[in-house]
Amino acid sequence: MRYPFSMKEYTFAKLDYLELILIKIRTLFKRGKGMKLILNTLFIIVFISIPMVHAQVNEYTIIGKVYTQEKEEIPMAIVRVDNSTMSTVTDVYGSYTLSGLSVGEHVVYVEAFGYKKGIKTITLGAEKRVSVDFFLEESIQRLQEVVIDNNIIKVKEEEGFAIDAVKLEEIQSQSIELNTVLNQSAGIKVRQDGGLGSRSQYMINGLGGKAVRFFLDGIPMDYFGSSYSVNTLPISMIDRIEVYKGVVPVELGNDALGGAINLISKTNLSNSAEVSYSYGSFNTHRASVQGNWRDSTSGATVKLATFYNYSDNNYTVWGNDVYVTDPISYETKRGIKAKRFHDAFESKAIKVDVGLTKKKWADQFFVGMLYSSMDKEIQHGPTMEVVYGKATYNQYVAMPHLTYKKYDFLVKGLDVNVFTSYSNLVRARVDTSRNIYNWYGEVDGTRTLGGEQSRTLNTLTEKVFLNRLNAVYRMNEKHKIGYNIVFTNLIRTDRDPLITQKTDGYWSPQQLQKNTMGLAYQSLLVDKKLNTSIFIKAHNYKVAVKSAETSQGVTAYSTVHTSGFYMGYGIATAYKLTPVFMLTASAEKAYRLPESEEILGDGLTVISTTELKPESSLNANMGFRLNLFSKKENQVTISSNLFYRDVTNLIQQWQYDMGAFVFINFDKVQMKGVDAKIEFNHKKKLVVNQTISYLYPLLKSEEDKQGNDNITYNVRLPNTPFFQTSTDIRYQFKNLIQKQSKTFVYWQINYVGEFFRHSEIIGKYNKDIIPTQFIHSCGIGYTFPKEKLSVSYDLSNLFNEQVFDNYAIQKPGRAMYIKATYRL
Repeated sequence: MRYPFSMKEYTFAKLDYLELILIKIRTLFKRGKGMKLILNTLFIIVFISIPMVHAQVNEYTIIGKVYTQEKEEIPMAIVRVDNSTMSTVTDVYGSYTLSGLSVGEHVVYVEAFGYKKGIKTITLGAEKRVSVDFFLEESIQRLQEVVIDNNIIKVKEEEGFAIDAVKLEEIQSQSIELNTVLNQSAGIKVRQDGGLGSRSQYMINGLGGKAVRFFLDGIPMDYFGSSYSVNTLPISMIDRIEVYKGVVPVELGNDALGGAINLISKTNLSNSAEVSYSYGSFNTHRASVQGNWRDSTSGATVKLATFYNYSDNNYTVWGNDVYVTDPISYETKRGIKAKRFHDAFESKAIKVDVGLTKKKWADQFFVGMLYSSMDKEIQHGPTMEVVYGKATYNQYVAMPHLTYKKYDFLVKGLDVNVFTSYSNLVRARVDTSRNIYNWYGEVDGTRTLGGEQSRTLNTLTEKVFLNRLNAVYRMNEKHKIGYNIVFTNLIRTDRDPLITQKTDGYWSPQQLQKNTMGLAYQSLLVDKKLNTSIFIKAHNYKVAVKSAETSQGVTAYSTVHTSGFYMGYGIATAYKLTPVFMLTASAEKAYRLPESEEILGDGLTVISTTELKPESSLNANMGFRLNLFSKKENQVTISSNLFYRDVTNLIQQWQYDMGAFVFINFDKVQMKGVDAKIEFNHKKKLVVNQTISYLYPLLKSEEDKQGNDNITYNVRLPNTPFFQTSTDIRYQFKNLIQKQSKTFVYWQINYVGEFFRHSEIIGKYNKDIIPTQFIHSCGIGYTFPKEKLSVSYDLSNLFNEQVFDNYAIQKPGRAMYIKATYRL
């Protein structure tokens, strides 16, 4: 890149150069509007910083690795210089880098859990890059002041993206779901249709559904199946959760429109095992086993993770939608209390990886297999008014996969991560019963034709090839380039023996091919105060859709092809005004490609379409993070984020005819709001977390679906919660019953303000309102000495409140669970 002056002229031209920049900013503020102004202003920040690269001179770097006395690498050890705030954390292979040092003598300290402190004095001067390794001695007592995980999360928060990183170590002994953890994060709302295993929708700053993407260690989970998802994974398998709001980094290569949730699994490669079991209300059982084994001589490594979930989900429901009708008098009794009688859920999974680790040619090389399955009884449809007693749904997924990771691949500074899989997903729906049930589980009558919701024995098969490549080239300590590509090819076939008069085209497979590529440049400038990422993303898809046309009672099937290409771009930046105060800003033009069910149909009630276009949105975030009293007994962290979303071509389900639906592009939606979080920590004993979120979503479609003037224009989006808060208070006692034991107690409060079920402008009186929800949960846990055995007792929805998320579908009331966890 050429600059408007040479290096020798830098000192004299600096003022003229900045004057040109100020003129450019002033012009933008006169002409720019909305998102265009924000994007251009953020790009200028980067443009200003580029010449500063050349002003950085006389910098020295210390690199090396941290080992045990047996020459085993120690991951996540803290390495710091001269007792200052300059520090870093070793990666999973024990490597570290300390840069930006001055000439002279420095004292380097290394600290890690379970090891004695390492100290070395290093003199810099002759060489600008010095390699120093540490060999730590094992210690019986752990270093209490080392907070490794917080440093890892801190690195993520300083990348400029609007991110909420949640560490799970303190709550893994509790009998709670990942959904519960996510629902307590600022700006996130998890909406469920019922109890364990029920359908869930995740909203980040107002955008939900398919706009929110899920990842496991950076791998898209789209094709893992619902039996291996956030809804079913046990909390003990996950180390932390990273939630990206609106703007998503390139390394999570996918078409995430509204944000991304990245689950980080435990990466410990040492020999270990963990078993947990939980039992509670509604005959709920959760069990998990996970372990790692590694031979230090050959590097042979085996990782195993398996879990089992079951619940009858037979909790009590009540309200106007819960009723029975007397078969003789036809009198209807509403508001009765009844137990759900056909809502059992079962899921199980096993994931095994076998390979080699810490070799010269590969830091990790695994060949693995994932198998998961689920069985679900269906209690009702979109509301609780019509109840079912026989319909079921089941699914299984078999997915062989390969993982390869290598730091410094071929050349110094190039890190490569490859994941390849081939999944075979089969899902079946059985709905043939002629019985008509009421909420008491009684048969009120029979239908002429079978099928409580849709008469079917449909079996759908999806075979998906997924390939992901992520590469990062670290040019130096302050500049790196990232590249990510995710390619998926889905082939779907379905069959239903109850459908007659099929033509040959019925058996033809449908295909959906998606490709997402991203390129990013990241810089760390201005004495490492300014962290900026600029990126572009390219999305394209090709689809072969099975189309149907019925004439004189005979349906003819044909295949129609369509495709599309879309380009997105964005920027994220963070600036440390002081060591304790950081500003963040990010913006992105994002796209979300149609999903297989939306464009190919579901083989049942959703028909295929070739007219569907991707959703698009302009997303922007501006926020700050303030750390107070970080080195004192009382620590306070305050963070907040203002957000703006401008969505077009929103994909919605639409009534096609009396028995079928189709997905269409319709609404334009504008969302803006704020979320904030306050964290208080007293002596690492008392922890208080408070979150608050406010959302203001407006419909911006000037015409309705029939082309008429839209009376809901500029009206708030229906069936959307606007205001919510969460409070989590936790206290830990040490040596309460036994020496070296730990006891914790906690109390959680979740509040969701009331909102309208339908548009607030239609109808003046008797509107359906989802009432205010004020939910209390509490619990206690005990960890025995040596930290091998932990037990906990959890009580959710303490006051048995009537809780709703989606329309009038009631969630479980008061529930109690006990859990035991044993570690080797």
